[in-house]
Amino acid sequence: MRLVSCRLRQVRQHGDLELRFGRQLTLIGGPNEAGKSTLVEALHKGLFLRATATGRGVEELRSRIHAGLPEIEIRFEAAGELWQVRKRFSGSSGTCQLSGSRSPSLSGPAAEERLAQLLGYDAPVEGRRIAQLPERWAHLWVRQGSAGDNPLEGNQERYDYGRLVDQLQGRGGGVAVTSPLDQQVLAQLEQRLGASYTATGRVKAGSPLALAQQRDAEAAEALQQARQRVVDLEDAMEQWRHIGERLETIDRQRRPALQRQLQLLQRRQLLQAELQPLLQQQQQRRQLLEQHTQQQQEQGRLQQQLEQLQGQQRQQQQQQDEQGAQQRLDSSEQQRLLLQQELLQQLLDLRQLEAEQRTLHEHRQQLQRLQAEAEQLKVQLGELPEISADQVRELRQGEQALLQLETRCQAMATGLEVIASDQPLALEGEAAPLGPGDQRLLSQPVQLRIGTGVVLRLSPGGGDTLPALLRQRQEGEQRLQRQRQQLGVGSSEEAEQIERRRRSLDTQLTNLRQAARAIPWAGLEERLGQLEPRRQRLERALQDQQRPLEQLAQRPDAPGDPQHLERHDLDTWLQQLKASGSALGRDLERRAQEHERRQAQAQQLQGQLESLRSRLAQLEGSLRVIDERLQALGNDAPSALQEGQRQLQQIDAELEPLRTGDGGSPATLEAALEALEQEKSQLLSQRGQAEQLCQSLGALNPQAELEQQQARWEETQAERQRLERQGQSLQLLQQRFHRAQAELANRYSEPLREAIRPYLAELGSEPGVTLLSFDPQQGFQNLQLRQRGEAYGFGQLSGGMREQLAAALRLAMAEVLLPAYDNGLPLVFDDAFSQSDPERLLGLTRMLRRGMQQGVQLVLLSCTPASFQSTLVEEAAAPPRTAAAKTNPPANGEGIHKEPPAVVSVTLG
Repeated sequence: MRLVSCRLRQVRQHGDLELRFGRQLTLIGGPNEAGKSTLVEALHKGLFLRATATGRGVEELRSRIHAGLPEIEIRFEAAGELWQVRKRFSGSSGTCQLSGSRSPSLSGPAAEERLAQLLGYDAPVEGRRIAQLPERWAHLWVRQGSAGDNPLEGNQERYDYGRLVDQLQGRGGGVAVTSPLDQQVLAQLEQRLGASYTATGRVKAGSPLALAQQRDAEAAEALQQARQRVVDLEDAMEQWRHIGERLETIDRQRRPALQRQLQLLQRRQLLQAELQPLLQQQQQRRQLLEQHTQQQQEQGRLQQQLEQLQGQQRQQQQQQDEQGAQQRLDSSEQQRLLLQQELLQQLLDLRQLEAEQRTLHEHRQQLQRLQAEAEQLKVQLGELPEISADQVRELRQGEQALLQLETRCQAMATGLEVIASDQPLALEGEAAPLGPGDQRLLSQPVQLRIGTGVVLRLSPGGGDTLPALLRQRQEGEQRLQRQRQQLGVGSSEEAEQIERRRRSLDTQLTNLRQAARAIPWAGLEERLGQLEPRRQRLERALQDQQRPLEQLAQRPDAPGDPQHLERHDLDTWLQQLKASGSALGRDLERRAQEHERRQAQAQQLQGQLESLRSRLAQLEGSLRVIDERLQALGNDAPSALQEGQRQLQQIDAELEPLRTGDGGSPATLEAALEALEQEKSQLLSQRGQAEQLCQSLGALNPQAELEQQQARWEETQAERQRLERQGQSLQLLQQRFHRAQAELANRYSEPLREAIRPYLAELGSEPGVTLLSFDPQQGFQNLQLRQRGEAYGFGQLSGGMREQLAAALRLAMAEVLLPAYDNGLPLVFDDAFSQSDPERLLGLTRMLRRGMQQGVQLVLLSCTPASFQSTLVEEAAAPPRTAAAKTNPPANGEGIHKEPPAVVSVTLG
């Protein structure tokens, strides 16, 4: 099968695109969004998707910029004929037409079925099974982003498993893995297993084994029901006996006991009601006695607290008086310290102003000195020529270039030296003849006359190069002379010395500017003028404080006369006074807080005293009232209370053996009696139901029925086990047959590895060895690459190596499958080698070129077609032919039967 041409109408961005394919290679280039992937998808769906399909697969082909339904027309060679298929995707009304060069035209389902047969399939892909579409020719259709996928993963139909195995068996050259007898035995095994089991290993519905299992399950269920009937009969008889016993217990024991207990409780409640007033009176007398005793104890305790609080009040008042006197002394000392701190601060400010005046005077002198030095440097810099480092470099480069030109001229010029001569020698352009010892350097052709009859023409080497070099040397000398005159120097060494001197002076001038910038010269004179009035004001203020200054000097901690101390000593002394003042202030604050706290305590004590006095007065009145109430109650104990309590004890003694878990209140006992009556009624009903059930279950012989069902179940179980053992035996035989096939599986994997090997060899030195395994059920799997003694799984390889190994495997499979497809098979790569480095990309092109040579039809789509232009297109045997991106279709079918070119290069725009 080989693609010849295609035409797309109203397919996404393609309004009308016609393209011819080369026999060996079709290179399609274009930028992103040019429609390359759309072309790949349209070709695939035109070959494998049914024209009447609906859903997502067809919607993806529709154009949003061109009116009309998608139409795809493909011409290809297959089965020795030239075929043309035209599909129009319009949902359920889609059309398909297929015509061959030697076959009648077909349309509709017949055309779809015939197209699928030509492509190696039974039927096209339906719209509702669009997920199967990527499985068709997945080993030949490499979409964008899937070049690094393993072609052997997934369903076996992804890589045309059946035809690949047939072709590999033929390439192996040995005996087939299975003989016809083996195939017949395997087919019978699969037929017999298929009659009982599904493809997933489950029992097939309707099979003899499934029917036997169903009969066994029914017999087991009937046996279980028979056993349950026997158990139900026994349970019903046991329930009837238990109900009779319970009814006898209710009538003879439970109901009489509850009735007697209810009578005793009612009598007890009546007696308790009669004794309740007497009990309340006795309880009231006891409470009054306890209350009288407690209040007397509280009265004594409060009297002691009152005396203690009065003593605390007198002590606190004395402490407050002493603290107030100390606080007044500390306040006076604090005022004196603040005054002394102000005096020291004024002296310190005066010293600070004087130091600042000295610093500003120094800055003014330093700035004047720096300005004078800068003026001198500017004068020296102005006396030197203005020469930069770039000019010095250009001058040096000119001298070097001139020196090189002179060296080359001397190397090409011809030297002439007269050793001896018996005849006169005359050189063209010179009036005087040459004599022994004369030397000349000839840089251009001249004539040499020897005597009167000999004239020689001397030409230096280099041909026309030497005159050009001479002109260049002359121009270089003139250009160098102009540079020296502009700079005012005689050589590059002199210019370099001047440039270094200028750079040194610039550096010194920059340093002076930086030093001047570090001096705060802005507003210097203004600040000097402002400091003098401030200093005079401070001196006058200190003269007015002579007396406090003398007292300050007389302090025990004074370091000397404050008017003669240095600024550092004054600052230290001031900090000491501030520290003393801060400590004194903290003491004052602490004493003030202590004074407030004591005042609060005094107020609290006063409140407590008043509260105690009020409580004592209340207790005295309460005690008088209690004494009066006790006298009113009297001391006689009623004899009726004792008699009533004796009768209660007798009733409790009679109730004790009658108490049960039903509770002790009359309402509970009445509820228990009612519950007994309800239980008796329910038990009578249940006994009647149990009698009816016993009669129903005992109508037949449950034990005989149980034995009959047991025998039936054993018979169905034996039949089921026989069929299961038979199926297991067949499965075991199939497994051993497959194991024997697996032992010969290398007859398939070895030819495929040999087909991959020459493609990997094109990648360069040490490309590695391909490893893969074969399983008759699972197909080819475990694709690996062995490099430097280590085997790496496909997923462990780098992205570029996965692309290269997958490409080699696809090319090898396409080469193996060529005989099954009339020695022609297309292999499509859509931007497939994005992760391969440039060195490996050259190996990939060699790999692709080998596939072309073996007969594989390559279709390459790339955003950078130039990388394949020189290595594939230009080296092909046929000259490249460029097709327009979008052209009109040939009129009246012209060109359909023309032989396609070997290579086609297309650019989509």
